Amino acid sequence: MAETVDYGWLKEERAFKMDVKEAGYSAREIVPVGEQTYDPQLIFCPNQDWLEPDGSIIYGDIGGQQTYGWDETKGHGSIMKLHADNSVEYLVRPENMGTYMPLCPIRIPPEFGAYKDQVMLVGQAGPGRVGARNQHYVFKYAQGDSKMEVFAEIPHAGTLNDGIPGAGLTGGFGPYGSPQEGKFFCMSMMNCTIYTVDNKGHIEPWVTLTPPVTPAPMMPLDIQVAPAWWGEYAGEYIVLGKMGASYIDDVDFKATEKPQWLHYLMDRNGKIDPTPIPLDKVPALIDAVKAPESFGRFAGDLFWVDEGGVDLNHVTTWDEPVPYKARLLRTDKDGKTHVFADNFQGASTMLAFRGNELLMSIMGKSYSTGEYHHPDGSIYAVTAE
Repeated sequence: MAETVDYGWLKEERAFKMDVKEAGYSAREIVPVGEQTYDPQLIFCPNQDWLEPDGSIIYGDIGGQQTYGWDETKGHGSIMKLHADNSVEYLVRPENMGTYMPLCPIRIPPEFGAYKDQVMLVGQAGPGRVGARNQHYVFKYAQGDSKMEVFAEIPHAGTLNDGIPGAGLTGGFGPYGSPQEGKFFCMSMMNCTIYTVDNKGHIEPWVTLTPPVTPAPMMPLDIQVAPAWWGEYAGEYIVLGKMGASYIDDVDFKATEKPQWLHYLMDRNGKIDPTPIPLDKVPALIDAVKAPESFGRFAGDLFWVDEGGVDLNHVTTWDEPVPYKARLLRTDKDGKTHVFADNFQGASTMLAFRGNELLMSIMGKSYSTGEYHHPDGSIYAVTAE
């Protein structure tokens, strides 16, 4: 496809300019802008087991259809594999999406039963911005298949925005010994509801974050079991959310305004503390990654991203280029945070380690909700030399 369209202007607008601050580390673009990548999302792995046996890593792409351009009747996106030599392979092609699209792949852990190591996703039932505001599904994918499987239809819940389960996202999995053992969390930012899904495909609303449960609607971006590095909160349910907002409410929110995502504590019964966790007790974002021994002198430190004020999680339409304001942050073992790298175009960046490399999926503008249909996504690698 790339040879049929001249994307020189896009390569210039999205040029690699990341500045790594630490000696002994370098960065480069390994999956380039302007070819076949639109909105890449590296697979999320609760246990940081990102790599396949052959050293590859799975990622999803929200955008792209069989040909360049936009057909509003067809689904979009793909499931891909990044090989150890940085070549990419389609696992599910855009033409096999039907009317669907994939979001937020996560590796299935052992507690989910027979589907261990397969991939769970959520996604739209229909394409584009209209699809984002309407019915969503939970999907499952097993390598070797050419299509995603519809695993559960996310039901309506509550009254906010007519209870429509739009703007869906994946969360984590209930831990052993909890009432949610073996269940998968997903959520809708449109009706502010967190759902549980069991390994038979049974899905139900678990908690809707609207009054009287919360003082105001609280849009959930993520729910995870806090890892050991969260100190006194380790093992607790942590919700990352925005109080006083839902997906439909914020359609006019400016993408370059600083989003107010905060962490909240939730108990095993779904009761949430409406007072956010104090920032001085939050070591890093709940989806931060811990560097392995292979990452040089910063092994054991936490890495996470400040997107630079760009909020692409539910607001995605604007004309100007994405600013070079994002920062890759590092929290050391003493809890101090440092700027590890900066000067890149943040949006909704995902991180994963591959040996001595930290991989970063760089999304750009949104193919779906932003209706931006150019291949402006890429993948970076930061290498410990």
